[in-house]
Amino acid sequence: MNLPEDIIVDILSRLPVNSLLRFKCVSKWWNSIINDPTFISKHHQTHHHTDLALIDRRDTNTNTRVISLLTMKDQNETLIDLNLPPFLNEMFGHVRLIGPCNGILCLYGFPDNIALWNPSTRDFKRLPHSRGPRPHNSKVRGGDLGLGLDPKGRDLKILQMLFCVLTHNSRIVVQVEIYSLRSDSWKKFNSNVPANVMYHNLWSMVFKNETFCWWAQDRDNVEVILSFDVSREVFRTTPLPSEIEGLGGERRITRAIVPRKEALCLIVYGQRDVDKVFDVWSLRELGGSDKEGCWKKEMCIGPVSRVVKPLGFWGVGGIFLESSDGEMVLFNFVDGSIKNFGVYGKRSRLEVVVIKETLFSLRS
Repeated sequence: MNLPEDIIVDILSRLPVNSLLRFKCVSKWWNSIINDPTFISKHHQTHHHTDLALIDRRDTNTNTRVISLLTMKDQNETLIDLNLPPFLNEMFGHVRLIGPCNGILCLYGFPDNIALWNPSTRDFKRLPHSRGPRPHNSKVRGGDLGLGLDPKGRDLKILQMLFCVLTHNSRIVVQVEIYSLRSDSWKKFNSNVPANVMYHNLWSMVFKNETFCWWAQDRDNVEVILSFDVSREVFRTTPLPSEIEGLGGERRITRAIVPRKEALCLIVYGQRDVDKVFDVWSLRELGGSDKEGCWKKEMCIGPVSRVVKPLGFWGVGGIFLESSDGEMVLFNFVDGSIKNFGVYGKRSRLEVVVIKETLFSLRS
């Protein structure tokens, strides 16, 4: 029986990525359907995507990098170690996983060493180095990264902030460069950055695909969410809620920003607390003031003992935490239970990124 093409396309759009990758071998016609950008977009909108958790860590015994993939189906978890892209094996030191955006991650080792990776398709692309001039008589001493999808140009963009130290007076100058996947090239961004990304910051995230956000401080040392809209190519700042405790103090109050249900969540907690309570705030709208009610306190999670920091939300009522002995655990804040996975990493080198599987290609 021959089915109409639109019926076949509709059926295929509801299948998981692994099945579609195998079905490319059925025929040239099926291969062209699955590779078609219109079908890829339809699949992203139609398929009931399974949440996948990528766990990035350094093995406590061998110091080798391990990235594991955690999937959950019908309350059953599956944990497998992935074959790493060459970029990760070539790099010495820590490589951050930044994103995701439409299932695509940015791998960031140090300035100018950047790659894109779709873990679902194993598609991998190392970005060309920016050839633009850097500030005169300066040395690049660090940087940070963001990414987002420009829906108008259907283009994935990468923003690189370079922290350049001037040799004659040690002043730090921030240079911003933007990469376009469509053109496979870099350009310099000529406007000022209105806030400083926290030096020790590991907390950043994609917000609604088009905007990337960092925890930062403005020129008056006021804590803000610094955001960059990749479509309009503009920075904005959003103050944190006025009710939260200030940084530091006896409890060493700190923050994390993580995604949850397509929203940006701010988590406030004390690093020195033995039994930690995590106050969770959600951001309604970027660019608003605290008086306009752009923040809403969602809940308090805990108290939870023998944990160090939050790693990310999972499912309906779960949050990944790093335990005091370096294990990734899942705390269910609905019933208070804790699930151990036996996954350990070196202290402060444990990262969890929750993604949705997609077919999006990294070809320009």
